[in-house]
Amino acid sequence: MAYLKKPLLIAACALAYYLSYYLNLLFFEHLEYSYGVNWVFIPSGLRFVLVLIAIEDAAIGIAVASWLIGVEIYPLDSIFRTTVTALISGVSPLLARKICIDLLHVNKELMDINPKSILFMSVVFAMLSATLHQIWFFYCGVTDNFISSLLVMALGDFLGTALVLTTISLMVKAIKSMPSKDA
Repeated sequence: MAYLKKPLLIAACALAYYLSYYLNLLFFEHLEYSYGVNWVFIPSGLRFVLVLIAIEDAAIGIAVASWLIGVEIYPLDSIFRTTVTALISGVSPLLARKICIDLLHVNKELMDINPKSILFMSVVFAMLSATLHQIWFFYCGVTDNFISSLLVMALGDFLGTALVLTTISLMVKAIKSMPSKDA
């Protein structure tokens, strides 16, 4: 049964990201700024949280889901370009996680999450993800204004990441403060 754990975790991360993307479209599609750029992008926060917890398995799941979303909604002129975009979606939170742990000294077990670390992690991830995506989109010719698309995507990723991290942090604190049944 242990051999199923990894594929199931990858599939669960892919499904979670895929569904969050469509939920974001449902609620925030009218706030899309340009090709793949949203003023509020909750799935970016989920991408980062999944990778913080499940690391490479989450990155693989996110890349798979991003590829499916790319084929369905944002087809570039080739499968190769869609695949690179999906890989950026999966790799950028992995790189941001490494930066946050190695340079910002965030605990690997995420035990010391506080408002300051949420702010720093959100900024690191948003800037890294938006920059990598926008360089690629500019290269592919789907971004007309690199700077404005970069800034809006970074803001949307930042808001989504900060909202998700804050929500999870508050939920964990609420659960920890509940009285135990053993008492």
